[in-house]
Amino acid sequence: ALIGSVGCRATVAGDPDRPIKIEAHVTIDIRQIKEEARSIEDLVNSPAPKKSSRAGEWLVGTAWAELSPEVMAAVNSRRDRLSEIKVFKAQGLIGEDNQGHVAALGGDPKAQALVNAENSDRETIYQAQVKEKGLPADAIATVRAAFAEEQRERADPGEQIQTSSGE
Repeated sequence: ALIGSVGCRATVAGDPDRPIKIEAHVTIDIRQIKEEARSIEDLVNSPAPKKSSRAGEWLVGTAWAELSPEVMAAVNSRRDRLSEIKVFKAQGLIGEDNQGHVAALGGDPKAQALVNAENSDRETIYQAQVKEKGLPADAIATVRAAFAEEQRERADPGEQIQTSSGE
């Protein structure tokens, strides 16, 4: 027991009046982020959950149960405008960029309003991913890239998309 307690004791050497500098390297599991991007986009593209026979109770899948209220609100808002976004995408007035956002391509004010609302909701989701996983702030670029890849994979023929290289 004495050996165990001595072996587990931590000591710090150095000047007690100076702060200790600790460097940590965070590894981001891109597979998990891509899987969550796919799950969230599946929710956006699925019908809204229906009420059960019990008042106030919703039939929801596991993915819904794990989302924060803020993210659920963003998902619902995105779902509500999805059909309109698709119409504008089919007309070439909205496209997907390589940062996980949509871009207005033709100067149509209605398209721009949709883009602004959509990008606000997407950014809410991306920021929540970083916060909930305890990732450093600069990991937002990785989250955006994962969602952008998911959007490219889901794009319908003829839709405008920006590749990861910027083309």
